Amino acid sequence: MADEDDLPEGETVEIEDDKSDVVDTEDGGAIVTLTDEDEVEPRSPDFYKNLAEELPTDELERISSRFIELISRDREARKKRDEQYEDGIRRTGLGDDAPGGAQFQGASRVVHPMLTEACIDFSSRAMKELFPPSGPVKDFIPGDVTRDKAKKAQRKTRFMNWQLTVQSPEFRAELEQLLTQVPLGGAQYMKVTWSEARNRPEFLFVAIDDMYLPFAATNFYSAQRKTHVQYLTALDYQQRVKSGMYRDSDLIPSSMEPERSVADIANDKIEGRSDTSYNEDGLRTVYEIYAMASIEEDEEPAPYIISVDKISGKVLSIYRNWDEHDESREELQWFVEFPFVPWRGAYPIGLPHMIGGLAAAATGALRALLDSAHISNSQTMLKLKGGTRGGQTLNIQPTQVEEIEGGLNVDDVRKIAMPLPFNPPSSVLYQLLGFLVDASRGVVRTTLDDVADGNPNAPVGTTLAKLEQGMVVFSAIHSRLHDAMARMLRILHRLNGMYLDDEDVEDEVGEELATRADFDGPMDVVPVSDPNIFSEAQRFAQVQALTQRAAALPQLYNARKVEERLLETLKIPNAKDLLAPAVEPKEQNAVNENVAATMGRPILAFPEQDHIAHLKAHLSYMMNPALGMSRLIAPTYIPVILNHIKEHVALWYAATVFELGNETAGTDIGEAMKENKTAEDKQAFDRMLAEASQIVSQQAAQVFGSLPPIIEQAVQMMQQLAPPQPMDPAQAAMAETQRRTQADQQRMQLDAQKMQISAQTEAQKLQLQQQIQQQKAQIEAQRAQVDAMRLQLDAAGEARDAQLEAQKVQIEQAVRQAELQLRARESELRMIMERERQDAENRRNAAAVLARSQMNTQDNMTALNLAQLEVASDQKFTVSTGTGINPGT
Repeated sequence: MADEDDLPEGETVEIEDDKSDVVDTEDGGAIVTLTDEDEVEPRSPDFYKNLAEELPTDELERISSRFIELISRDREARKKRDEQYEDGIRRTGLGDDAPGGAQFQGASRVVHPMLTEACIDFSSRAMKELFPPSGPVKDFIPGDVTRDKAKKAQRKTRFMNWQLTVQSPEFRAELEQLLTQVPLGGAQYMKVTWSEARNRPEFLFVAIDDMYLPFAATNFYSAQRKTHVQYLTALDYQQRVKSGMYRDSDLIPSSMEPERSVADIANDKIEGRSDTSYNEDGLRTVYEIYAMASIEEDEEPAPYIISVDKISGKVLSIYRNWDEHDESREELQWFVEFPFVPWRGAYPIGLPHMIGGLAAAATGALRALLDSAHISNSQTMLKLKGGTRGGQTLNIQPTQVEEIEGGLNVDDVRKIAMPLPFNPPSSVLYQLLGFLVDASRGVVRTTLDDVADGNPNAPVGTTLAKLEQGMVVFSAIHSRLHDAMARMLRILHRLNGMYLDDEDVEDEVGEELATRADFDGPMDVVPVSDPNIFSEAQRFAQVQALTQRAAALPQLYNARKVEERLLETLKIPNAKDLLAPAVEPKEQNAVNENVAATMGRPILAFPEQDHIAHLKAHLSYMMNPALGMSRLIAPTYIPVILNHIKEHVALWYAATVFELGNETAGTDIGEAMKENKTAEDKQAFDRMLAEASQIVSQQAAQVFGSLPPIIEQAVQMMQQLAPPQPMDPAQAAMAETQRRTQADQQRMQLDAQKMQISAQTEAQKLQLQQQIQQQKAQIEAQRAQVDAMRLQLDAAGEARDAQLEAQKVQIEQAVRQAELQLRARESELRMIMERERQDAENRRNAAAVLARSQMNTQDNMTALNLAQLEVASDQKFTVSTGTGINPGT
């Protein structure tokens, strides 16, 4: 045997001993074992058996008592949580038992629908994204993509979509039911199991009040104990015993309905159902516990699935909950948590926790408004007792006439009944209701109100920013739902790899969509939902931005792919059939290339063609006024052929350079390029190509000397025939902004002018009113003067009368003394008195006539001014101006 020094130089690699399919024989031959790559290693029946069938009774009783005690504590620890869920269900108002409200007869029981609206809107949007009509699964290949990987992923995608849409019809219903309850409960769960009898997965919605976690748990998936509270009918229990899932324990039939959660009872009122207390279906409670426990001898705690009957306390089954070939014994997942908003503990929070108080306040405000409106429109009064009978109670219906007895000396019904005053609905309370609704929507926004009310011509970036800002909370929730769907698909992928029967699937479908072996390997399917896109409005905004960028930079985008993306986003059926077939360029002669370019079809130059001959044919056709330069052909032909001429020139240059290099090197430089590995060889090759390129460039000046003028003439012709270029989107946006700015400025100027005119009009009105008030004051002053003059005249008359009376007394006394003298002068004195009285009367009448004449003149002037103002302002003034001398004119 040669020494190590005699071994040839090179690298020695040690090959690990592996299990080879080739075994050498003594005679120099070999035995080759052909194995099926798709063969799946069978499962061991002993590993997945029911351990409760073998454990002693005392051990089963110990396990049962221990876990029932733990479950009781878990349930007590989350009692407040169940009450919050119940309160949220009741506050939807669907069960007509929402708490709060007035207690008088006829009080409103209406409930504000904010919680119901948020739940329905959330579930509708989430369902649309998570479960489209084509199915919730799409392929995603990690690592390098090969043809075999792609085909395998496509097979699994088609099969799993068929499973979830056709084979398991209950999945969509269970998922929809789950999504409507996620906002109320904070989280809900989906259980995924396998039915070997049906050869398909089964899905079950598990409400959060039927899933118990220990107090110390901080996360659902890391909890050391998870208890699913199952309510099994007698038939379900018997079938599980018959299938071997449960051991036959001769359980006593349950005669009473099992104890249910308060949230489940509140939901019964919404559905309008109630138990009959007879338990006709034999419902019983079975705890299915997924826990870390030490069941087998000398074993560290490992994951097990333990089923315990609540009434009897008997253990029905115990199964290992890890993969048979997993030495680390990692727990297998059967439940998927769909969270709303995670919080510090294991239970996420929902709408009742975040806006429950606001919902209660909004309901209270709405009920108060309706109650106040009801009370204000209902007669409530106090009645006075009286008549032959006391205390009358009358219920008067609309359009009805009733008699009422009054007391003695009561002749008016209003004297025996007094309506009680109540305030009408308060505008402040109505504004408060709007504030509460807006505040609740601001906490968890699930709608696109701002986007719907926005400007449809706004830039795409602005629209996307509004979408992201307005729906930031829903976007995070949608990402969590996307992750939950991914977890569920991983469970389904695992179950298909463990239990799928290929023959049954082929019999059911008629063809082999996928095999069990396809699922033995890495997971290459993901949810069809996009965690970054959560609405059609966001998709439309993105595709709008894409089309705008493709129009601005057409050289960077594939126009056909952009159009296909647009049609796909619009969800147009068979959209690709609407597009013209894609034309792939092929090698043609120069004449056929001219015809193809004339028709607008793409053409391509190939290295093996005679480029000079092709250029001659293309240039002669292009420069012909009846052909390439005609207005009929040039708009389509020239752009295509100019690019094609560029290809021929470039390929001629490359072919000539390499041909000259081959002659100089005496060999094929293409093969030499492959052999050049060192830097010196590559540099020498570059220098040779540079020298050849200089020589070919000098030849090109002679060969293509007449080409530039022809190209320039063709370019000018193309520019003349080219349609006007559309305005750049940025310039259009700037022009639109300037137009709007100018319009806003003009609108502001008009508003300022209107305000100025209005101010002037108001000032004129104020001035006229002041003038009218001044004239009224003057008229009143004149009237006061006239009245004063009248009083003075009356006082003067009275004084004169008193004086005359005194004189009369004196005269009478004098008459006694000189009767004869007075009788002689009696007639003279009477004449004097009559004259004085007449003069006083004349003076009084003259003063009254003068005052009335002045007042009439002022009134006529005021009326004339008012008439002019009414004509100028087209308004009527209701002002009294007095009567004057001629009040009718």
